[in-house]
Amino acid sequence: MSSSSSTMIIEFAKSTQNVCICLSITVFLIILFMMTPLNTFLLSSIFGKVIILTLLGYTIYYNTTKTIIFSNDFDVSLTSGNWNAIKTNILCSYIFTLFLVLLMLSVIRRIF
Repeated sequence: MSSSSSTMIIEFAKSTQNVCICLSITVFLIILFMMTPLNTFLLSSIFGKVIILTLLGYTIYYNTTKTIIFSNDFDVSLTSGNWNAIKTNILCSYIFTLFLVLLMLSVIRRIF
């Protein structure tokens, strides 16, 4: 493995760590604004859900763009022959993004 490929892997790992931090904050806010008595107050409930949706949107965008950059750096096609750990990581990242979209839709559904 060359030093440039290890650098790309380290950058992707750091971006994954940033996604985890954003998601941790979002989960805390979901618990705070949607599962406590704060959800009964209209202003705090709407304010909290807007912040939650903003953080989820940013996390989805950030995770998707970093995954696309990572897959382009390694010139990986998920449909081509040999399967390796990099392809597994990229596929898991896309599946994780799908679950984030489902979480976002769930929060949107609770608004109305």
